[in-house]
Amino acid sequence: MSKSFTKFIGQTVLTSLLLGAPAVAQTAVIDEVIVTTTRSDSLRIDNPGNIATLDPSQTVNLFPVELLNQAPGVHIHRGSGQEHLTAIRSPVLVGGAGAGSFLYLEDGIPMRAPGFANVNALMDAMPQNGASVELVRGPGSALYGSNAVHGLVNFISAPLDESGASADIAIGSYARHAVSLQSAQDHGSFMTRLSLDLNGDADGYRDAQSFAQQKARFESAWQDGATGYRLSIAHMNLNQETAGYAASYEDETIARGNNNSDAYRDAAATRTYLRMTTDLDSGATLMLTPYFRTNDMEFRMHFLPGTANTTIEENSHNSIGLQVAYARDTDSVSYVSGIDIEATEGELTEVQSGADKYAFRSPTSIDYAQGTHYDFEVEAQVIAPYLHAVWALSDATDLTTGLRWEMTDYDYTNNTDTGRQGKLYRPANRSDDFSDVSPKIGLVHRLADNRRVFANLARAARAPQTTDIYRLRDQNKDGEVPEIEDIDSEVLDSLEIGYRAVYPALSYEATAFVMQKENYHFRDGNDYYETDGETDHMGIELSLDWMLARDWTLATNLTYAKHEYTFDRNVGGGNRLETVTDGDTIDGAPETLANTSLRYKYDERTFIKLHWEHVGSYYLDASNSAEYDGHDIFAVTTDYVLSGQSRLSLRIDNLFDEAYAKRADKWFGNDRYFPGEGRRFMARISHTF
Repeated sequence: MSKSFTKFIGQTVLTSLLLGAPAVAQTAVIDEVIVTTTRSDSLRIDNPGNIATLDPSQTVNLFPVELLNQAPGVHIHRGSGQEHLTAIRSPVLVGGAGAGSFLYLEDGIPMRAPGFANVNALMDAMPQNGASVELVRGPGSALYGSNAVHGLVNFISAPLDESGASADIAIGSYARHAVSLQSAQDHGSFMTRLSLDLNGDADGYRDAQSFAQQKARFESAWQDGATGYRLSIAHMNLNQETAGYAASYEDETIARGNNNSDAYRDAAATRTYLRMTTDLDSGATLMLTPYFRTNDMEFRMHFLPGTANTTIEENSHNSIGLQVAYARDTDSVSYVSGIDIEATEGELTEVQSGADKYAFRSPTSIDYAQGTHYDFEVEAQVIAPYLHAVWALSDATDLTTGLRWEMTDYDYTNNTDTGRQGKLYRPANRSDDFSDVSPKIGLVHRLADNRRVFANLARAARAPQTTDIYRLRDQNKDGEVPEIEDIDSEVLDSLEIGYRAVYPALSYEATAFVMQKENYHFRDGNDYYETDGETDHMGIELSLDWMLARDWTLATNLTYAKHEYTFDRNVGGGNRLETVTDGDTIDGAPETLANTSLRYKYDERTFIKLHWEHVGSYYLDASNSAEYDGHDIFAVTTDYVLSGQSRLSLRIDNLFDEAYAKRADKWFGNDRYFPGEGRRFMARISHTF
């Protein structure tokens, strides 16, 4: 057992004693019904992999990141405003890897098109009007395809079955606010629900930092004979004044400053779907779901070095798609077969209006030249048939099999000069296609009604993001550019085994996993791109929900994981050298993660909850030359039931006002941070009419 793991366990035990016991805000009720892993209802205890179910009512809908970070194996870095970078059984990934390794769904439909940058997709979500959030750790490609490599998140809407209204209002530090309003009406032959969410902060923790966000959603449900219908139309708008990286998180003057006061991010997204579910005479179910989405974004690239913050990117994509699923249960097998079809039109421009500050490679060569960097369009088509089946091998053992074949076609058009622009490179017009197969096999054995052992072997694959292959730049100091023909789909193979149990006052789950990834797309600390990396990932995840006594409830999630490079590469040269060595730890990958909560019921109306969040140390660069020490942050929440319909709560975050970094890395030899916020509060009142 490693020293770091032993130390982690020791810290966990110590903190548990200080709290009266450890704890997390995730409720690990293992016998609940889930839908994500099968595209139909199933019991969580019988799932051959792991899945966390999160309750969106447990947090104010200001930053969905904070809700997801309550699950084991999850470490999402929140940057400025609604910006974020995701890690699920992975390091924190950037570039194409960050955009293409995680899939965000709403009622089983991807919120953004595969291949068109899922990074920051959480800003589109509306968890406050959902019944639950299901988070799958590890591959989900066998059912959902590209981008479900390291994990996926499914925001599941609440059922539309009764009238009612609710209001949720919160205010807090930094002029932070969140208002959520809902109204559901029964119109006799159909139901409707209208949801509105307004949130933001007018005076951010850092200088010239703020955001304002508006979300609205209309839903309707009705029945016509054997067919049920559900319609959803959602829209999001974000206007954000962005604070860039800081040189220190410990010096408050530097941490709260903003050297990129002119940076911003404006985004808008619209999604709509109509789900038609028909019960057939054979006992089977047919589900047809046409959908449409549009995404638009403009932002000043505050993270780009040497450009005096004068580079602006505009990107957008519009998609139309259809999901077809046929499900049937027999005595020996339950299966879902179907096909997903999607067509997308996307475009991207990147323009630098000012001169570059530096000439990195030579007096006559600059990295980011003034003018148009990129201007291109891509038409994409995806077609993916799949089959998922659960076989009853015996009264105690089930076998799960899954297979998905996905064909992705890109038609790329360059609207500017072909060839080099500084260190950047624009390819000529071309077409590319990628074919990926994602199999899965799982086993669940019932030791007793309340105990299971399980194993899951799966492969995830994703076609390259459009930016991976058409937004090219130098691969190293020699000015080499990756050949598009040599860029392959990223592939990850995963094996996990686990044990779960549920008792009247206790439920828990332990999972061990091993993963190997090929054709890893990543961007190093010198802004060079690699497209053929190899990595290993292994770890242990523990989750527990325990009623300690009549009035005390404990929930905790612990993760110990190793993420390593398994190839050698000298990237860059001269003063821009960042060496990748086989066996080195991947940067942005803490070995230990924990979040814990202890809930005390003072009386029938008053509840108190103490939270602990632990992030272990991690390296800032691929060379493992610098390290962030990690942090431990505490929070306390009090809830008071005013009446049967009203609730008042107060939450204090960073209780001990610790200086920490939400994100840390190294860029061009310099440490940089997104400083964490100091002690802050949020007061909330909720009422159901």
